[in-house]
Amino acid sequence: MKPTVVISTLLLSVCSLLSPVANAAIELEHNQAKALVNEGKILSLDLTLSQVQTFCDGKLVDAHLFHAQGKWQYDLQIKTTNGELISLDIDATTGRHSDQKPLPPACVPQKN
Repeated sequence: MKPTVVISTLLLSVCSLLSPVANAAIELEHNQAKALVNEGKILSLDLTLSQVQTFCDGKLVDAHLFHAQGKWQYDLQIKTTNGELISLDIDATTGRHSDQKPLPPACVPQKN
């Protein structure tokens, strides 16, 4: 996937439980997300997507970056190779799928 496509499709927003309006999503500027990557607080979307491709092959449709319960999380929508639209919760610091939800049936970890 080309970086320009990823950047153009990326919609970043942050949700903080510490804010007065707990469920309000605040849109993050690209440079703010880039600063989080440069500070080592989160993985870049490109690196995260390369890790996701090991267990869920498809194309990125939409992405959001949230901060909830003290953790950064990517909410990704991916169109799988069989045409199914799925949503994945990915830990933005590790690139791993959230243990809170099972993987969709269209996503199967690849064995090396």
